[in-house]
Amino acid sequence: MKLKKYIKKILLWINLLLAVALLIAYMANFINPSRIWQIAFFGLAYPVLLLLNIGCIIFWSWKKKIFVLISLIVILAGWANVGRYLQIRVFNKSSESGEVVRLLSYNVRVFNRFILKEEISLLDSVLLFVHEQSTEILCLQEFYTENAYKEQSEEYIDSVLCRMPYKHISYTYRPTATSNYGLATYSRFPIIKKGILKFNNSNNSCLYSDLVIYEDTIRIYNAHLQSISLKKNDYNFVDSLVFRFNANRVDEIKDISGRLKHAFIKRAEQVDVLSNHIRQSPYPVIVCGDFNDTPVSYTYQKIKGNLNDAFIKSGKGIGNTYRGNFPSFRIDFIFHSRNIHSADYQTHRIDLSDHYPVSCNLWME
Repeated sequence: MKLKKYIKKILLWINLLLAVALLIAYMANFINPSRIWQIAFFGLAYPVLLLLNIGCIIFWSWKKKIFVLISLIVILAGWANVGRYLQIRVFNKSSESGEVVRLLSYNVRVFNRFILKEEISLLDSVLLFVHEQSTEILCLQEFYTENAYKEQSEEYIDSVLCRMPYKHISYTYRPTATSNYGLATYSRFPIIKKGILKFNNSNNSCLYSDLVIYEDTIRIYNAHLQSISLKKNDYNFVDSLVFRFNANRVDEIKDISGRLKHAFIKRAEQVDVLSNHIRQSPYPVIVCGDFNDTPVSYTYQKIKGNLNDAFIKSGKGIGNTYRGNFPSFRIDFIFHSRNIHSADYQTHRIDLSDHYPVSCNLWME
């Protein structure tokens, strides 16, 4: 009998710790990692913490104990965060009106040019996919061209994307004289102004392009924020299902944690620059791209501000967009001003990059 009481107390304390950890995860939305970077780790772990707390609810419900309220109250207190990961729609109603524009955002991972062992570019496959989507505004991250090869050149891409004759491209990193890496925004609509936000001590950046869409002018932000920059050995470690806590494993954990900490802090700096620029925009905005951070984070909350999240407005299912070796998260987003409406948000499950492309229909009020 005493053993049962002892076990019950242990389980109760575990539940309390998990509930507190979930509350701390909510704080990741509002606390700048440059001030307290440890809280960002809790935000990253939000899906796991949520599931563990749901497990506690199920357990105490089975035991018919009032302790079920501990996790239930905490989950309900942060219920808005659940919708950032999961949207359930029995009927996906579309109330599109006016002039509708299709936007697609995609981190193409240099078209896999140096990722596959055969070093075969998937450029044509990506361009074919874009063509099939009838995209009118295209925002690409990790855009890559090789001018030495006609089939990999910017001119070749322009010829295939002729339906979108207007473009804004910035190469933030040039590994050689003949190849280029950066961001690209293609549009069917005229671009009347272009600009770039360059972040300090980083190859990451954000393009902004003012487009005249029918009778309205809208500013498009195409962002690629600081990545974790894991090494191949780090990915192998994450992939491993067996964790042997020897000295080498501890060093690997420290290395990954250090890279996460650096990325959290660098993104916070970049997000502050980007969010300030968004607030000063003279036009309604659409903000999309690879944020390299999850929906429960300072990055998400700061950029979103008063904007709408297209996934919440018209997406369905689990919104994860990363398909690489690291645990899958939703790190690619489309936000828009409140006087812009969105519908038919989609995460396209295609295996042409380590990211899934996201798209939606947009129109002015």
